[in-house]
Amino acid sequence: MLGKMVAAVTTFACLVVLSNLQTNEATEVLSNRVNGIVHGTVYLNPKQSVPEKYKQITWWFRKSLKILTKKWDQPVSYRNGSFHNKLRYHENHTLEINQLQKQDSGTFRMEVEDSQSKKSDEAIQLDVYEPIPKPSVKVTSRVNKDGWCKATLECIMAATQVTYRWCENEEDLVGKNSSTLDIALKSESDASYKCIVSNPVSEETGFIYYRSPCTWDEKNSAVPVSMARKMADSILAFGFLLLVHNWV
Repeated sequence: MLGKMVAAVTTFACLVVLSNLQTNEATEVLSNRVNGIVHGTVYLNPKQSVPEKYKQITWWFRKSLKILTKKWDQPVSYRNGSFHNKLRYHENHTLEINQLQKQDSGTFRMEVEDSQSKKSDEAIQLDVYEPIPKPSVKVTSRVNKDGWCKATLECIMAATQVTYRWCENEEDLVGKNSSTLDIALKSESDASYKCIVSNPVSEETGFIYYRSPCTWDEKNSAVPVSMARKMADSILAFGFLLLVHNWV
């Protein structure tokens, strides 16, 4: 009987210890993703509620790097390191990060410790992108004997993690989402093409214009049809007035 009582007491004590350990462990919640641009500013705004009176708030970067601490009713303490002079902690617990660099991409975590020493975490993923430079369009073309101009357009620019799309005469070419575009045109036709390069924070466009017979230019040297019609109408009107004047 005594042995059973000792075993029961031991089991109960173990359960109490495990319960306390679970209470004090941090519960991590993945909140959202935020995109930023190099040299820009982002605001990491946690969604979890923070007790009116807490023991301490700590912001971490990539799990192991402590970047700031904020104790109840005390000023913020910023840590020296790669984020020194780049951070600003707001009273609503938002973290402002300035002068972003690519290496700032990663998971930021706000750890809240309440007055009972219970911890809860919220993680926010930050992805920093380079601004996209203006692309150029390189053309490799040839004319077939049957009068077709076959060409490969290549969108050239120095950036990674980007998406492409193409337009022909201002209309999207559905499904054309690579950096190259293969086309075939009758040599007597005209056309315009643009390559649109984008990432989550910026977008740029490169242009190329086709003129017969199978020539290409980055500048649009063609006169729009509407302008040509207006010029023709003006010349006809001036000629008519001149004829009437001479007749009179």
